[in-house]
Amino acid sequence: MGNWPFKCLSQTENILNKLLLELIQEEPFNTALNGWKRTSPVLSLDEYATILFNHGGKEMNIYQKIYPIITQSHQQLYDFISGSSLVPYFERLDEEHIALLESEFKKRIALQFPSLPAIYAFKRIMIYAKF
Repeated sequence: MGNWPFKCLSQTENILNKLLLELIQEEPFNTALNGWKRTSPVLSLDEYATILFNHGGKEMNIYQKIYPIITQSHQQLYDFISGSSLVPYFERLDEEHIALLESEFKKRIALQFPSLPAIYAFKRIMIYAKF
């Protein structure tokens, strides 16, 4: 018998990831990426519960936790996501499309967070089970 603690990003629930996914499905990005989009490997809370149960998990505790990030600028929000979620797209785009994606994404961030300082609810899935 043992314990299994685990945490992972809840990317499909984070608003910056939602904005990015929306944007890359629009033109000219959809064509430039040949319709490719990064799909998150993170499962739903229900799926994790089922997997743990099917493998003998007991005393499960599965929840989503918000880490509030207070940001003073739209650039901080952009910087927060640029080193992770944007990378796979930058690797597939030419310089012209990268510049356009950066510019348009920053505009959408500003529209989503119209007043500053702003709170960004960064979400993680927290999982614990005994076996």
